[in-house]
Amino acid sequence: MPAVPTILFASRAPETQMTCIELFEQISPGNFHVSSNQKDLVNTLQEKNITILFLDLGLSPEINGITLLDEIQSSFPDLLIVAAVPQDDLELEQEILDHNLFYYINIPYQEAEIQLALKRACIKLGIQYNSVPESNNKSKNDFYGLIGATPAMKNLFDLITKISEDDFATVLIRGESGTGKELVAKAIHLHSRRKNKHFVPVNCAAIPDDLLESELFGYTKGAFTGAVQNKIGRIQYADGGTLFLDEIGDMKPSLQAKLLRVLQEKEFEPVGGLKATPVDTRIVAATHCDLEQLVSKGQFREDLYYRLSVIPLHIPPLKDRKEDIPLLLDVFIDQYTIQRGRERFSIPHEIMTVLLAYNWKGNVRELQNMVQHMSILCSGREIQMEDIPERFLEEFDPSTIDQEKIANIITGTSFSQPGAKTSQPLQTTLPTDSQLEAGEVDFNELINDYETLLIIQAMKLSGGNKKEAAKLLNLKRTTLLEKIKKKDLQGMWEES
Repeated sequence: MPAVPTILFASRAPETQMTCIELFEQISPGNFHVSSNQKDLVNTLQEKNITILFLDLGLSPEINGITLLDEIQSSFPDLLIVAAVPQDDLELEQEILDHNLFYYINIPYQEAEIQLALKRACIKLGIQYNSVPESNNKSKNDFYGLIGATPAMKNLFDLITKISEDDFATVLIRGESGTGKELVAKAIHLHSRRKNKHFVPVNCAAIPDDLLESELFGYTKGAFTGAVQNKIGRIQYADGGTLFLDEIGDMKPSLQAKLLRVLQEKEFEPVGGLKATPVDTRIVAATHCDLEQLVSKGQFREDLYYRLSVIPLHIPPLKDRKEDIPLLLDVFIDQYTIQRGRERFSIPHEIMTVLLAYNWKGNVRELQNMVQHMSILCSGREIQMEDIPERFLEEFDPSTIDQEKIANIITGTSFSQPGAKTSQPLQTTLPTDSQLEAGEVDFNELINDYETLLIIQAMKLSGGNKKEAAKLLNLKRTTLLEKIKKKDLQGMWEES
């Protein structure tokens, strides 16, 4: 048996997954391969003695991920496959459970999950697993993918740590949509002794009522029309691990009764089954609903509510922890600029002021979507007002802004401060023909630099008189003032 595993990482864009690659290289030096398309994947599997395959099911746009998985399992039956499934692809995740798959993880990749998958694979192969210590520069504000440095988030991290030490008590996670309830559930799992078993998420609101029962409890052959063989349910698949039931308030009463039995008796019956099956599954539930109100209306079982909320956990909304917004922005900007292979952009102080004043009804998910939006529209090194969605400006009221508080939030972060001067040299000459032909010209940045030079030149000629400078440029004085403020040019004509 080899001292280290031979790993193949099959990803459509492996260059954007440097954390994974660095980790694989440390675990398996000299025995690590990368494939970025189906043809190369098959060739590598045929030519190399691969023992562990990390397979992105979106590897090939020409072939369905499940079809590709079936072909690989059929051709290489002894191969340990770790499938990577997009976190929001519930349909694909359900199909994965029907395959006799060694393990699956979610995309975007989390270092803790990658390490766990590697550890389980090495144990199964009888190979010594040497864990990789956490990077020294890994943010102390990153707790299993949860980002935060505010007292509320630090308190949440402490609670997760304590809850994880108890292996059996059920947990009820409360929080608004977009706060990261699944990340909290996953952190509880990865920090507990159950981390070597499966973490199985189920969104009760996303699966139709008539399918949810068989998805949770499984079914026996002949239980209903179309049940041609036994099917393992999510509860059994999570045996020894953690079952995460998101939006549990949407579960119908008949299923609530069956779930209560699982919690009380530690056993379940599949659909069509006559014999109870014992199970050791920890259940973590989550909801954005007011379950007490649903109980009072008779829409949720009171006994199940008390069973679930043995340990209640509340995730603070983003509007109550705005000090964490710069940390989250750093993470998401890195994620989307690396993903698109572009230079990292910055956010100037005036736009940070708008973002910090916003109410964030969609919480962290809305913030992440906004950064993705900006990464597509921003064409330069710095975000402009036109790059952010209109709703942010529509809700912005300068008269209500606490500038001192905002300055305190931004201080010490990677984002620019009021009065900060650009550190990038301005383009003063036209690009050469070879630069144009090589595609090395950023049109918007070039125009922006030229406009800046004109303003500085006019301000110098007018001796700093903005009214005279506006006349020289054939601009309205208010337009010039707006451009000086937006570009943060105050005083630069005195230095040039």
